[in-house]
Order: sequence, then C-alpha cells, then structure tokens
Amino acid sequence: MLKILQHVKSFQTTYGGVERMVEELVPGLNRYPDLAVDVLCQGPKMRDYALPNRGRVFQVKTDLAVSTACLSWQDFRYWQHIAARYDIIHVHAPWPQSNLNLLLKRSYGAVVVHWHSDVVRQRVLYPFYKPLERWLLQRADKICVTSPKLLEQSATLDGFRYKAVAIPIGIKEAEYAIGEEEIRGARACYAGRFIIFTLGRLVPYKGFEYLVRAAALLAPRGLILIAGDGPLRPKLETLIRENQVEEKVKILGRVTNRELELYMRACDVFCLPSTEKSEAFGIVQIEAMRAGRPLVSTRIQGSGVDWVNQHGVTGFTVEPCKPTVLAGALNQLMAKPQIVHQFGTNARRRYERIFTAKKMAEQVRTMYLSLSSVAADTTRTTTASSKG
Repeated sequence: MLKILQHVKSFQTTYGGVERMVEELVPGLNRYPDLAVDVLCQGPKMRDYALPNRGRVFQVKTDLAVSTACLSWQDFRYWQHIAARYDIIHVHAPWPQSNLNLLLKRSYGAVVVHWHSDVVRQRVLYPFYKPLERWLLQRADKICVTSPKLLEQSATLDGFRYKAVAIPIGIKEAEYAIGEEEIRGARACYAGRFIIFTLGRLVPYKGFEYLVRAAALLAPRGLILIAGDGPLRPKLETLIRENQVEEKVKILGRVTNRELELYMRACDVFCLPSTEKSEAFGIVQIEAMRAGRPLVSTRIQGSGVDWVNQHGVTGFTVEPCKPTVLAGALNQLMAKPQIVHQFGTNARRRYERIFTAKKMAEQVRTMYLSLSSVAADTTRTTTASSKG
C-alpha cells in the first residue's frame, strides 16, 4: 500500500478552488485499497481527526498570513515528525509553506507538485519567492497541472514540462436533489426573465464590473444574478446605480451550497467574466456543466478557463474586459433557445466525460503508481541511512 501525504493550505475550513479540489480528491483516493492518503493543513486551531473511511487530517494553527500565503511554525514541526512515514508527498502550489518545509526537512519519498496557477498579482513579493518556486519544481518527481492549456502556456513551467501531466479537476455529482417544482418556483420569482447566473468572490480579477457594464447592453428581459461577497461589493453596487441597471443586476450575497445548486439549475446560462490568469481553471464552470447549463466565459492567456468551456460546443468564450463583446454573446444565447439547449446538453456530456471526481481520482492514482518505484528506492535509502 502506498502512503501519501497531501499538504494544502486548508481542508474543510475554507472554500478556495485549491481546497475544494483536495476535498473532492482525498475521499476518492482513499476508496482504493492500495492507497492511504492523509492531509496536513492549516486552520484556525489545532485539530487531529480521522476521515470517514480512511485517512487522517493533521490541522495546525496558522501563525501568519502574508498576502494570500498562510505560514505556520507548527506546520513545519508536524512535517518534521510525520513526513518520513509517507511514500509520496503531494504538495499544492504556489504556496511558500510547502517550499520551506521541503527545503528545511528533506522528504525521502517521491514528491508531486500540483501546479494550480502561476503567480500573478504578487509583484513585490514574487521576486523573493521565485528561487524557492524554481527549487520546488526541480525537486518534484512529477508535476500535476489542472489543464492541458495551463501546462502548455505556463511560463513558470518552462523547462519542467517533461515531467508534467495534465489532470483536470473533477467534482462529484450534486449533493442536493433539486426537484423540478422547486426549480419552477425559483424561476417564478423572476417571471419571464432570461437568468444569467454568476458566482465568485467579489474581487477585481473576477471581472464582475465588466458584467455589470454589459448589463446596459443586454436585451430587456436579461437578468444577471451575482452570488458572492467580497471587498468589491460597494464599488459594484455604485456601478449598478451609475449605469442605471438596477432592474438587470442583483447581488445576492453569499449563498448556501444548496442555494447554489438551485440557482445553477434555475438559470438559463452561467457566466464567468474573469480577467486574469489567477482564474486558472474555474471550478464553478464544471458545477454549471454538471447542472447542464451553457457557459459564457473569457479567453485568458495562460489560463485553462476556455479549455474547460469549449467555444461553440458548451458555450461561448470571449475576450476579457470587453462589456460589448460579453453582452453580445449573452444576447445571442437569449435570442436562440435552441443553442442554449444544445450547449447545455453538450456541457453535461463534457462533465461526465472529463470532470467527475472519480475520473480525477483514477488519473491521480495512476500517477502515484507510476512513482511507486521512486518511493520504494527512497524508502530503501532511508532505511539504510537509519541503520548506518
């Protein structure tokens, strides 16, 4: 049996894309009898608990948050005590804590680096982090990337693609059963409107300001529902008033997981107007595809967003930061219900073919098994060293 340690910023305490992916992946991997997967993470307090089927979570308290990087001395201390138990260490990057842990305490097992995104916004701090980043990618026995497009276009992965593999993120089927009567009830609240749903933290790179500006150019029955909260909310509310689109744009605030699934099922189209490659994949897109909804998203250099949403197949992809073009794509769908239906059907099929949690776990397991000889060699080295 291969023993694996997943090292991630948080687990079951926050809702970021990386954390969501790991929460989908770990239970799927632990269903295989030849794998045993534990998690080392950070959170608001120290915890050590068992997962329902197999595996443990070692949660340590975060000591310091620098920009979006959480750092913890206890994280390193735990790493010192437990890392040698594992055949494979699977870290999620970019995150300086994993770099530091591996640098300060060598892991004798194989190392997998799961590359989620190039560093985009940290222009001041990134030059200090970059040498650690390069060292980590050199140290990795395998690099796992979330989409073929990110693998191809990531500048950071230049020189390392020979040991990289693209494994798309997957999610399980919807947790909540939403009946047709409930969907009709939700749609009745917006009787006759063409519902454009979007979801995300209200921060600049999500591009919601461009969606608000696009609202002024939408056909009269178009209605944009924005779920989420964040620091940009006051600015967006002001923008809605200035553009006089109060009847076309509603900010819902935070929604529960069940409400999210209801909106996904009740909407006509899902829109992801992100503007930067910080949006490297867009898990929310596959939630919409799971619900059989067409997509309108953006084409971003170095991001896999427009690989997930296939232009002309599951929806439309448009240039970012272009309200006129964004409105044009939405108006086209509004005018052609037959395309909406076909794109939605294609989206559901694409989810089933590529983006399920089971398929993700199968591919990660295959990657782990390909490293079993590396893990065995390092285990023998460790044993020999301890005897010496």
